[in-house]
Amino acid sequence: MEYDLQKRAKLRCMHLLERRDYTEKQLRDKLRMGKTSYSPEDIDAAIGYVKSYHYVDDARYAKQYVECMKEKKSRRQIEQELHLRGVERSLVETAFEETEDVPEEVLIRGWMEKRHYQPESADEGEKRRMYAFLARKGFSGAAIVRAMKVDSE
Repeated sequence: MEYDLQKRAKLRCMHLLERRDYTEKQLRDKLRMGKTSYSPEDIDAAIGYVKSYHYVDDARYAKQYVECMKEKKSRRQIEQELHLRGVERSLVETAFEETEDVPEEVLIRGWMEKRHYQPESADEGEKRRMYAFLARKGFSGAAIVRAMKVDSE
């Protein structure tokens, strides 16, 4: 019976990975929360199996995620999302080093344009709301101020 559950866990991992990439933590969570109750040994065996074929590679996942999101999200937000997905901080740092960085000010200006923010005509309330919005997106306060000043000049 134990062998059958290990085989089933491996097949479940392979089925999940057919559709999209997962981090090791995400796969473990999927197996743990599924309908079938796999033992920790079964989960370890399944994860070890897919890792042996490099179907699960957190470093590759981090690099692809950074490449895809670097023009849409702040560095801090990407780091937080990868951390929540179980990617180690060192792998995230390596992924950022291997990809070309987009300046925060460029991303901030893109968000301001998307939100139809006009710094020349904005009152204090609008400026505060835009600043708060950008801060929630993970941009640093200094970068937000620089981008808002450059646009208002």
